[in-house]
Amino acid sequence: RGGYEYSRSANPTRTALEENLAALEGGRRGLAFASGLAAEDCLLRTLLTPGDHVVIPNDAYGGTFRLFAKVAARWGVEFSVADTSDVAAVRAAITPRTKAVWVETPSNPLLGITDIAAVAQVAHQAGARLVVDNTFASPYL
Repeated sequence: RGGYEYSRSANPTRTALEENLAALEGGRRGLAFASGLAAEDCLLRTLLTPGDHVVIPNDAYGGTFRLFAKVAARWGVEFSVADTSDVAAVRAAITPRTKAVWVETPSNPLLGITDIAAVAQVAHQAGARLVVDNTFASPYL
């Protein structure tokens, strides 16, 4: 049966929001979540498998840190903490198993600044994805 039958799995308001966000950002698809941590958890479970490694900021939002330390770690995902404002520190934290480098700029709550382009270059050279968590800044890059 087509259409909407249960609001939790899909509803026209959320579909319209997701389609409009994708159009505004030039993306193929947009996804809306009930919270930022729900979005983060979905991203981790989509990108990573047990044994993978992620570099996260030393000033990561507490909820993000707990997601890695309490949930992802139990799932077999390892992480290292680095000062993401220091490109050399990010480079040093990358391992052969690094699948993602996580940044937030300005960071929450300390407002630390990361050079997204420079860290993206380091991540991509290592074959890792760059994840940008944007609590305060516009998503427009």
